[in-house]
Amino acid sequence: MKYYNFDGGLYPSFIVVFPLFSLVVWTCFYYLGRLPTLNFPRLNATFTIYLFLLLSFLYFLLSVNFSINFTSSFRHVNRLSNAGPLVSLLFLIKPMMFFIVSLMLIHILNGNTLGKKTRFSLFLIFLASVLSINSSLHVLAVPILLLMLFKPNLFLLTSKDINWRYTFLAVFFAPIVIVGVLVIGVGNKVGYEFLMTEEGLSFVKGYGDILFPRMSTGLFSAIIMLQDAFDGVFYSNDIVDAIMSTLHNRFSLILPLDHFDPSLINTVNRLNYMIVFANHAERAGASPGILASVFYTPLFPFTFFLIPAYVFLLYRSLAYHMNSNVSLNILSCLVFPYLMLNLFESPLNIFYILDPIFILFFSVCVLGRFVYVGKVFSK
Repeated sequence: MKYYNFDGGLYPSFIVVFPLFSLVVWTCFYYLGRLPTLNFPRLNATFTIYLFLLLSFLYFLLSVNFSINFTSSFRHVNRLSNAGPLVSLLFLIKPMMFFIVSLMLIHILNGNTLGKKTRFSLFLIFLASVLSINSSLHVLAVPILLLMLFKPNLFLLTSKDINWRYTFLAVFFAPIVIVGVLVIGVGNKVGYEFLMTEEGLSFVKGYGDILFPRMSTGLFSAIIMLQDAFDGVFYSNDIVDAIMSTLHNRFSLILPLDHFDPSLINTVNRLNYMIVFANHAERAGASPGILASVFYTPLFPFTFFLIPAYVFLLYRSLAYHMNSNVSLNILSCLVFPYLMLNLFESPLNIFYILDPIFILFFSVCVLGRFVYVGKVFSK
């Protein structure tokens, strides 16, 4: 069965667009990195840590409510608009909690230890993340948070420090994590009772035919958008219409603009799904990824510089808290993109204002700069 609307050579096209994009990203980092860094006043450290504790406790309570009333299959059997305000609030603050975790990780990379209040906050975030798992990717948060709680030194290891013991632990635990991701991912779609039957095991054996194409959604999105660009097909008007109609509909919830339409699904992710996939579900969507967003963003081809500048802004906002001598090992380089993944999946979602992605973006690039990481997370 055809999965994507693409029949050409995938990797030759990727070999063209990816190095070009990487070159532009490097160029933006090189020149934009010379700009001076603006220093922000810092909030009182005691106030900040108690604020984070409050948010962590709220996240925990919302996750308990979620685990009581819903299952990890939530995304496949429920709609967020019908789940109630508590679940909506949970989905709203979850990306923010991962940003707070990233600031804690920066504190560790700066050579500091987490204070008692910070560890308790991190423990609440760990429990909440377990209770509110609703996608396969959420499983990865569990080992990350456990490592930060009990083995933070692993984020400081250099290549010289890695010995046979660390290699054995990585080889031993990596398959366990992968199995957990697959079980949650498959179980959410077909049900855990079916998964434990002979038919379910047969389904898992053939799941690779579905899994590997799905893992390549961002790649296929980029290549299809590149091909459309060569053919003179662009989607700027569709993107502007999607953003404006969704904004108007969401503001109708809180302002007397018009009647809120819960059935409306005119978003960037929906548009990408309709263009990239050959078969369509009624309300499904697919994040285009950072590369395809170059072609979706209005003002192409200037977006070849706008999107890399966006990536630089995110990097600079995190590097703002790091000591000048910090070096990232492989583990840290994997964990940071995961914690900030929502900002890379579909950058245009930051324009939806009443959206978790906008709140995360604003927190990372603006609010986070008021946090004195060294003092806050030492408490």
